[in-house]
Amino acid sequence: MGITLELYLDHQIIRGDLSPEEGHRPIDQLNNAKGGVIVLSDAWSVSLHAEGPPTRLETVRVRRQGILVVIPRSRVQLPPRILRTGFVEKIPLRVDVGLGPFSVAGSFYVTGHEAETLTSLEHDAGGRFFVPFTQARLKSQYSPRWKVDSDLMFINRGAISYSSLLSTL
Repeated sequence: MGITLELYLDHQIIRGDLSPEEGHRPIDQLNNAKGGVIVLSDAWSVSLHAEGPPTRLETVRVRRQGILVVIPRSRVQLPPRILRTGFVEKIPLRVDVGLGPFSVAGSFYVTGHEAETLTSLEHDAGGRFFVPFTQARLKSQYSPRWKVDSDLMFINRGAISYSSLLSTL
């Protein structure tokens, strides 16, 4: 069984199952997608602007650069931090970012040796396309009542139009 993901694009939401790869987290699979394409099975699509039933897509290929936000809808059990290869302790920064018709407020994580700025969100020497936000809220910039809360979201850093530190109060 795959990992259910919701992909938020400029004008639609696509939901489907990403086939799990042994030893890889969903964010690793998104960042390492072959050919820059994310493949989801058992998928459907719905418009963000027009009311109507979802459209069945079965298997769909989505260009990574067109994806603004990804919300995992299945739980992925990770081994304890101590057993994870390459795990680095990080500290959270509360951030608000603009992504096309959306804004996302949530916690972005930086290593303890980084200055608490947005520079590490804007640029990544490792070339990661998606970065995790926790305790996040996705909001429409067109409809003030439309929002989605999630414990975890993946943000396409290349789609960020603005970023701002939020008060920690």
